[in-house]
Amino acid sequence: MRLVRVLPLLVVLAGCQQTPDQKYAEQVRSDAQQRGAAIENQAEAEAGRLDRQASDLKEQAKQSGGLTGERLSVREDALTKEAKIVRKQADMRADAVKEAADAQIKTSQSR
Repeated sequence: MRLVRVLPLLVVLAGCQQTPDQKYAEQVRSDAQQRGAAIENQAEAEAGRLDRQASDLKEQAKQSGGLTGERLSVREDALTKEAKIVRKQADMRADAVKEAADAQIKTSQSR
């Protein structure tokens, strides 16, 4: 009875054995994922700071009114757009890291 439980596990484990090339590819992909996530996390922190500044300016603009309020609204809009660009740039950089990893893996496999 015990063999019946162990046998499927052994079959699965045997199928999970990776070649050195597969291990290398897995490691490169994992490293790229981590670097991409770090890029996105750093950008999100910066964009969050910009969003908070924009929100503060929006409140100040409401309270100030007039031309001062208008100037603050312009700054708020600029910070909001900058935060959006920071996020977009981070996404593109993270994608580039992942694509470079894929290219590195393909180069390794072609040897």
